[in-house]
Amino acid sequence: MSQSRLTYLFNRYITKAYTPEEKAELFRLIQTEEADEELKALLGNMVEGTETEMHLPENTSDKIFQAIVGEMPALPVNVPVESRRSIPRWVGIAAASVVLAVLCSYFIFRTNKTGALTEAAIAVKNAGPSFIQITTTTREGKNIRLPDSTEVWLSPSSVLEYPPVFTGALREIKLSGEAFFEVAHDRQHPFIIHSGNIETRVLGTSFNIQAYDNQEEINVTVVTGKVNVSNKSKVEHVELVANQRAVFHRTTTELVKEEANTASAPIMLKRKDGEFVYKNERLQKVIDDLHEYFGINIQVAEAVKACPVNLNFYLSEKIEEVLEPISLMINGSVQKKGDIFFIDGKPCIKTN
Repeated sequence: MSQSRLTYLFNRYITKAYTPEEKAELFRLIQTEEADEELKALLGNMVEGTETEMHLPENTSDKIFQAIVGEMPALPVNVPVESRRSIPRWVGIAAASVVLAVLCSYFIFRTNKTGALTEAAIAVKNAGPSFIQITTTTREGKNIRLPDSTEVWLSPSSVLEYPPVFTGALREIKLSGEAFFEVAHDRQHPFIIHSGNIETRVLGTSFNIQAYDNQEEINVTVVTGKVNVSNKSKVEHVELVANQRAVFHRTTTELVKEEANTASAPIMLKRKDGEFVYKNERLQKVIDDLHEYFGINIQVAEAVKACPVNLNFYLSEKIEEVLEPISLMINGSVQKKGDIFFIDGKPCIKTN
């Protein structure tokens, strides 16, 4: 093993300049006993290299190292609050990336010389991996970059959970709500999203998942690439390509594959920029989404629930500005009574 190679990969990792291949190589090297002393030295240099005089104990790097490889239970490192100069932001990110992410999600499964997991490792393994949780409120969207460089655009009223670092054969995350994904391609490590009662598996592609707990349907719409969607309860699955979508019905647990409107898949890309676009969508479906996005109670008359609607809006707009064109489109009316909006109108005329 080349000492300079480990140092190179370590520095690439803490500055977040690594490639997926370099990260995998680094993790393989660190698993070997030959890397122990060099890893300990690198961790010590990382601590000493901060631009602050925090007077850390001499054995700080030993404690961090031993906690990482599982040779002893994780011990707290006492860091004085008072410092003469502030720690640079990149140092904090690097330390968190290496020590916290690796400690919690990777090296804790390191075996000792006899091949048995230490007591500390067993305890953490039984407790399950720690996940980072990102949430959005109404009228709020967030852009998240995952450890494998996958990008996620999280819609309002949603929750995304993912590990600090992906390890093992699969890249698995959880979603409640809605998000648009651009998954980093990695043929050796499929990307899996768990959302409600369905599981979406991909290698590298872009697609939108809508899985709000309050809605009857879960929708997966593919923009590019190929996606496999499975129904966990019935072990059913469908394979989707661009301009196709899967719909899971919570009540019947039925999973169906549909040809998406030729415009519906590409317009999902607009959600990356915060614009929500609907083409010939059922009014009730639009209203259900507006409830999630804006947190507003909107009641729709039975006669107009199935009316087709074309609409585009941004989360920064007032809800009245969104509802007014809808009422004009269906030749109906919208009224507000207290905190509730009511949409009424005559039955829509069906056209062939």
